[in-house]
Amino acid sequence: MNFSGTKFYLGADSGGTKFELIIVSEYGRLIRKFKFKGIHYSVSGPVSYCESISEYIFTAVKKAGFDINNCKGLCIGLAGAREESDRRKLKSLFRKKSGIRNTLITSDALTALYGAFEGRSGIILISGTGSVLYGYYNNKINRVGGWGRVIGDEGSGYWIGKKALNIAAKEYDTSFLTKKESELSELLRVKFGINRLNLNDRIFKNKFEIQKITPVVLELAGKNSEVCKNIVSEAVADLMYHINAYLNIARPEIVMDISLIGSLVENENILSRKLKKEIMKLKKVKLVEKKHSPAYGAYLLISGSTNFLTKIKIEKN
Repeated sequence: MNFSGTKFYLGADSGGTKFELIIVSEYGRLIRKFKFKGIHYSVSGPVSYCESISEYIFTAVKKAGFDINNCKGLCIGLAGAREESDRRKLKSLFRKKSGIRNTLITSDALTALYGAFEGRSGIILISGTGSVLYGYYNNKINRVGGWGRVIGDEGSGYWIGKKALNIAAKEYDTSFLTKKESELSELLRVKFGINRLNLNDRIFKNKFEIQKITPVVLELAGKNSEVCKNIVSEAVADLMYHINAYLNIARPEIVMDISLIGSLVENENILSRKLKKEIMKLKKVKLVEKKHSPAYGAYLLISGSTNFLTKIKIEKN
């Protein structure tokens, strides 16, 4: 179908694992959705990130039969761009590259928060490649976590993969004593070709995506591996810390809706089941499904259908 004369908006959710882009009509109808490989902004930097993402955008718009010159607005919810200076620079770069003047670069948490609750009070707990919690109450947004994979992101896919590698490395240290391979070490070798001799090269020289190990950990935990069950339990405890810390900060006088966002907690697995059980024990929160995707939340923010961005106050905890 040819939409070359049709006005439209672009909304995007940009994480380390995937980049999701949607094309929405000027009247709010979702027309097409695209998924691309995620780009780590913290690794790539603003110029390289803009170049890669712009290619995604041009490719998607062309495939859908639209003309980029008819785009009424672009909003990207971006993981990793924590500082306002980063977002201003990216906004300028995307304006020049795409020609879309009405461009907004904001955090992936903000677009997810608005998409989930359409501006109502609520909490989102994100756990995919990274992890963070955002809560909106009494016109204030508070963040817990989201400190990045080097010093934070507890309970995330990256954190779980890193924890598994740490345990495997310790097993390698004593393997000459035990003379046997654990289930975890075996699966790392079989599925990823990782062993005692090449661990450093595979991880550091080949830019291995550590979060890809997480499904292995979840699989073994489901088969009663004590080591992997302990990793999952620790991850759940860390994610629960995010929720309890927020409740102590915001002290809401109402029961808050909470939505889980991200591949690790939205998909059915041993971790998401354990996490949901723990959340349901809390009296101050109610587990609900999000209303819209983060990418659609990005569309809502850029389309001018809300004054959400002008009325909120983002607290720096």
